[in-house]
Amino acid sequence: MKKLFLATLLCSLSLSVCAADYSVKPKVTELTQTPSRVLLVGNSFMYYNCGVNSYISGLSKSLGIKLSTTMATIGGAGLDWHLVKTYLRKDGLASYSTLNDGSNKLSFNKYPDGKVFEAVVLQDNSQGPIHPELSKFFKKYAAIHSKDIRETGAAPIFLMTWAYADKPEMTKQLADATTAVANENNALVIPAGLAFANALKQRPDLKLTVADNRHPTAAGTYLEAATILAALTKKSPEGASFLGGCEKPLKEKDAAFLQQVAWDTVKNFYGWK
Repeated sequence: MKKLFLATLLCSLSLSVCAADYSVKPKVTELTQTPSRVLLVGNSFMYYNCGVNSYISGLSKSLGIKLSTTMATIGGAGLDWHLVKTYLRKDGLASYSTLNDGSNKLSFNKYPDGKVFEAVVLQDNSQGPIHPELSKFFKKYAAIHSKDIRETGAAPIFLMTWAYADKPEMTKQLADATTAVANENNALVIPAGLAFANALKQRPDLKLTVADNRHPTAAGTYLEAATILAALTKKSPEGASFLGGCEKPLKEKDAAFLQQVAWDTVKNFYGWK
């Protein structure tokens, strides 16, 4: 009994990923190439707080990491709502942009290697991977999208989302379901859900979701972005001076804490040294 209590206590006090939070281990633990152009496909879990892409951009710039992101999101969407193959057309997303230098000049982007994106992060409906009626669509479209993404030379990646604040049991359910499907498609899975659980074990006072118990607060989006960045680049977000976007900067101590949680979670989940 004492040994069991001690193990439980150490798990709750450690920033490492606790085995109780997942049982399916990732087959793919790192990308073969660090991407510099990434497409994020998902829903409001990505676009809340002016978009997780803006947080990834802020973190990467402050760390001197070259990484550009484009986001394609639909509120409430599962992977079955997205026409990912269409997003990946060479004359589609990110084929042109408007300059932010005050001139508002339209610029047509060129990609010497022929690839608009080098990686695509796929995020399903927040219940999709474990819902009795939706999980079949998650599995089906995960396979379809993975195939289409690979045909362009990009790497498919899956984002593991977090438990609702009032349903902590979802952490393990989502972790295992998402990792299993990622494994079936030989794809990396980003453990954002485990990072949320880890952070709350350490700091239950920190609000990572808003009043609806599922959408991220600014701190939640910050942690999501830091976890994505760490997984994509295999570099720690620790030390980043960026404190958040959308006029919602975090306190320095909270940002530093979330950076550490993101790195420790990713490192332990993948078994990195």
